[in-house]
Amino acid sequence: MIEKITRREMLRRAGAAGGALAVGGMAPALAKDPRRPLLYGAGIIWGRWVNLPRDYDDRQMDLLKSLGGTVCSASFDWVDVEPTPGKWDWSYADHTVDAAQKRKLKQIAFIGNTARWALPTGVSPNLTYRFPPRDNCESAFYNYCRTAAARYRGRVEMFQFWNEPNGCGWVKDGCANADQFALYTRWLKVAYAGLKAGNPHCIVAAGALDYNQGVKDGYKYIEGMYKNGAYGHFDTISIHPYGEPLHWEALSDTHRVMSENGDSHKGIWITEYGWSDSKGEGPAEKLREVLRRLSTPEFSYVKLANYLCVTDLPGKGEQYGLADRDLHPRPIAMAFREMATGAQA
Repeated sequence: MIEKITRREMLRRAGAAGGALAVGGMAPALAKDPRRPLLYGAGIIWGRWVNLPRDYDDRQMDLLKSLGGTVCSASFDWVDVEPTPGKWDWSYADHTVDAAQKRKLKQIAFIGNTARWALPTGVSPNLTYRFPPRDNCESAFYNYCRTAAARYRGRVEMFQFWNEPNGCGWVKDGCANADQFALYTRWLKVAYAGLKAGNPHCIVAAGALDYNQGVKDGYKYIEGMYKNGAYGHFDTISIHPYGEPLHWEALSDTHRVMSENGDSHKGIWITEYGWSDSKGEGPAEKLREVLRRLSTPEFSYVKLANYLCVTDLPGKGEQYGLADRDLHPRPIAMAFREMATGAQA
């Protein structure tokens, strides 16, 4: 039976009858930067989340590839792959990796979403995306991280630990988690150790911090991570700088704090950005502006950028997708193609 997943959980995991488009059109010369090919990614709304067959995943990847995309998400949530202690189910994860490999798409694999049997006592089984494991399941969590990294070594090399722990994705109600960096850092260290044990060469991103334009001091969370020993336990920091068109200060502030702590060389990933109404020419021009500016020397420390999703999230008014739910491309998809194919020319 397919598990029912809430809209918020789908949005968290996305960070997922149309045909492939012929590649055409050239982006302005400013977009060309062969050293950063991973600026052209997008998340997948997995078919299992919306009661659609697996070929829906394949069709999304086909569309992304035809647009010049280079990166998509992977589905490794702990709650899915180890539903019972010691009993693994990698079937859907294998499908997501095989599909991406076939299309030569790199993937960012989400690490987290606690198995229900490992949740702290008294926590609702619907809150797996908000709570790290209870203390006596630390070794089980380490083993999950190690097993995932080892299983896909050589195929999936990029991992992100958790999603928006400073916002709605952590333990306190009301998304009031801006002061919870100590607990997050504790589990980041476990995740990093486990992932590196499974694949010493993998890249581990911390954070995936909610750093939208209304958040002016998100860098303080990163400062708190460093004060609690995060140095040496991540390879990059991931943020979600939603804005109009992007929260540029979130990027510069994050890089500044990393530089102050000896980590300027590690770079930053943008693992979510986009606009809730992606129809029309306005969002298309926003995308062009974002990708043009990201590809300049000013933001050379941004190594990866992932648009939120190829197709729309479920729910009324949610139109983040490069394409609609039937995978009919919007003008924003044409803008993505122009920028991505120009960067790879």
